[in-house]
Amino acid sequence: MFLEVINNQRLASDYYLLVTQSTASAQTRPGQFFHLKIGKKYSYDPLLRRPLSVHKVDRSKGRISFLYRIIGKGTKMLSFYQAGDRIDALGPLGKGFKTDFKNKQILVIGGGMGIAPLYPLVDSLLNSNQVTFLIGGNNQQDLKYFLDFPINSGVIFDAASIDGSIEFKGTVIDLWEKSYSAGFNPDFLFACGPKAMLRRVKLIAEERAIPGQVSLEERMGCGSGVCLSCVCHTNKGNQRVCKEGPVFSLQEVSLE
Repeated sequence: MFLEVINNQRLASDYYLLVTQSTASAQTRPGQFFHLKIGKKYSYDPLLRRPLSVHKVDRSKGRISFLYRIIGKGTKMLSFYQAGDRIDALGPLGKGFKTDFKNKQILVIGGGMGIAPLYPLVDSLLNSNQVTFLIGGNNQQDLKYFLDFPINSGVIFDAASIDGSIEFKGTVIDLWEKSYSAGFNPDFLFACGPKAMLRRVKLIAEERAIPGQVSLEERMGCGSGVCLSCVCHTNKGNQRVCKEGPVFSLQEVSLE
């Protein structure tokens, strides 16, 4: 299948928002990803596809958006794509988030670029639940796009920066602890971000008996479960992030 580029906008520094047109929007669920072949036609450079989590789905317009940051050759090449270009893609892939909740207090925690795939999840949960969405990053510049992104008025939203350049100074975990001290204790939580952050989320959730799910990021080769390059450890044995994930139960996955 192909994704047709509608816009590939530079947001700030090395951050880009890629908006594409695709009939796959109807099947795409929160937490899933697409595996993109980046490069010139008939070229195998770079050889491997790049996995990108879905940031936004507009089913009415048939559009799928991806938020990415230039971190290497592949994403650098992706930043040169323009409106009208087509991207060879596999997707939607992977297991998405659990969303069949009603009348629950839900906590959603995002750190860094792990914030991006949580927006479709928040939208899907909001109609039937009370959602608290907490995000964190190094500084205001890293979080600028997320702070400016329109949030549904029904969401309780707050942000933290490690350098104190926004109102709350500290990590997103510190922000969670603040809300817990104020009496907030969710029925279920979701998290995506750096592994060090997820380790703390898992530890605190286990102490407070809060069930949840986490979305993991791993280097991938095939994206279809064959090459085993994205294996992670769980209490069910080794699992493939591209196939059994990227979303896993917080209680089953090892984050060591």
